[in-house]
Amino acid sequence: MPTPDTSRQPAQISWTGGAKSKPTPLSPEWRCTRCNKLLGVCRDGRMHLRFARGHEYFVGFPVVATCRGCGTLNQATSPAR
Repeated sequence: MPTPDTSRQPAQISWTGGAKSKPTPLSPEWRCTRCNKLLGVCRDGRMHLRFARGHEYFVGFPVVATCRGCGTLNQATSPAR
């Protein structure tokens, strides 16, 4: 049976990067409240939603969507300012 190597250190994980970026004033982003996944982008007072296989929707407010990443129910009641 092999002897465990105790000199190895666990890998350092960094959680900084693009996922925590702030939305720009020109394209306010709607992100999941739990995992920060992009759900939609507010354009001209409506929410632009895009899904796999070419499905795209422009919807009015309030908007309710389930995050495809973590399953959290999210709601946007008005356009971001």
